[in-house]
Amino acid sequence: MKKKINLFIATAICLLINACTDDLKDLNADKKLITDELLMIDANEGGFQLPGMQLGIIDVMETWRYEMQLNLNADSYAGYMNLPTPYADNRNNHTYAMIDSWNNQIWLVPSTKVMDQWVSMKKREFDKKYPDLFAMATLFKVFAAHRLADTFGPIPYSTYGVSSNVTFDSVESAYDLFFTELKEVVERLKEAETANPNADKIRYAKFDRSRYGGDYAAWVKVANTLRLRLAMRISKVNPSKARQEAEAAVQSGVLDAADKSFEMSTGTVHPLETITEAWQETRFGASLESYMAGFEDPRLPKLAKPATHDAFKGKFKGVRSGASFEKGNFFQYSQVNFNGNPYVKVMDVAESFFLRAEGALLGWNMGGNAKDFYEKGVQASFTAYGTGNADAYLSNNTRLPLDYVDPVNPKNNAKALSSITVKWDAAATTEKNLERIITQKWIALFPEGQEAWSEFRRTGYPRLWPVVQNFSNGDIPEGGFIRRIPYPTSITNSSQDAVAEAVNKYLNGKDSMYTPLWWDVD
Repeated sequence: MKKKINLFIATAICLLINACTDDLKDLNADKKLITDELLMIDANEGGFQLPGMQLGIIDVMETWRYEMQLNLNADSYAGYMNLPTPYADNRNNHTYAMIDSWNNQIWLVPSTKVMDQWVSMKKREFDKKYPDLFAMATLFKVFAAHRLADTFGPIPYSTYGVSSNVTFDSVESAYDLFFTELKEVVERLKEAETANPNADKIRYAKFDRSRYGGDYAAWVKVANTLRLRLAMRISKVNPSKARQEAEAAVQSGVLDAADKSFEMSTGTVHPLETITEAWQETRFGASLESYMAGFEDPRLPKLAKPATHDAFKGKFKGVRSGASFEKGNFFQYSQVNFNGNPYVKVMDVAESFFLRAEGALLGWNMGGNAKDFYEKGVQASFTAYGTGNADAYLSNNTRLPLDYVDPVNPKNNAKALSSITVKWDAAATTEKNLERIITQKWIALFPEGQEAWSEFRRTGYPRLWPVVQNFSNGDIPEGGFIRRIPYPTSITNSSQDAVAEAVNKYLNGKDSMYTPLWWDVD
């Protein structure tokens, strides 16, 4: 029995890496070992790859990949976290001097761990054999691919894995496919539930690495919330389609207060606990300090630890993006606080409320009004952090973001850029209330820097300080912000002609950090 269990595990690993087809045929020929028939029981063959795909949207299991995929890039551009020491003489992604090996992982993690696995399932016709499990694979693919498109711009998508002739889709075309696929995901999962209410427990529960336990009804809400997220992303460039997709998503059902957020457990510690404590390679961001300390936000101690520097011991002190290190490092500034939390967040309930708040602000039918959704979003975030009732916080109309003061190096000092308050103001302009919504959404999204950076580019909120030191060699003007990451060598070396065509066709002829993406028209 032990031998068969070990073989079962080995078979799962082989399928996950899609490299043992010939060996499996030989093994399955021995009827004493696991057979094709046994492998198909409870759709095991259709689900083996799903855990790896789910954990590969953001690399949950390999901390060094998580760091390169997210922490050394988007986390800084979102104002969430920054380096405490001048790595590579302070010429790195934080100061717009790109390090290709870091950018390679942004591309490689989702493409190899998610999209390649989807192609493998598609080639084995699991879309016909296991439509519900294939729907889950497609959901994870859209999560991964939209992150790629929101980071780099045009990507190979419509023909990914089905043609040897690599071509890049525009961001607009990729988004059109995202919407179509998400609609199909919801339809397939609802069909499975209708045919057998226990289908999720029988077929997917054992593969699910989230808090949902395989529940298809919960995953339907996640898919619809992702559809709502992407609809809001295109609200400035295609408002009619954005409204149509958003209203359809809400009508079908999105994440609500009674639901759990889409989070995945590492089984041990959060990658950021290792990165900030064991490796000493990240610190809390100055922008978060400015807003949260200014608002007297009770979530601040949940996100950061007090600094240990004598000048502000016991207080919270962040690091400026692209900071100057000429007078020392920032190891004694605030660490991010992830002790005892092994869950990596991909999408949370609070985001769903803030998306609906913005939709309602635009006059879309979100099932309620902007003020209520805004306040529910803040409360959902408070609930997630265990900081109690948010009423007192939501009623504060006097506290403002703080100036940033760096006693180690005054060159990093900066005046607050925003006069936004927490309390909803019905008399304020639409733009002011949009800033209010996005600022609170930004706080609630932490530490998911990818989505926060995308929303900052789309809306211009929250108001963030530019990098102190800009080593982009003129690619990004002083005071400007990075709009996209250039293609890494992992893709330019393998698809040189296709990349060149995409750059000329969709990126104004230059693979620049300052070229805005299709939806970025702020």
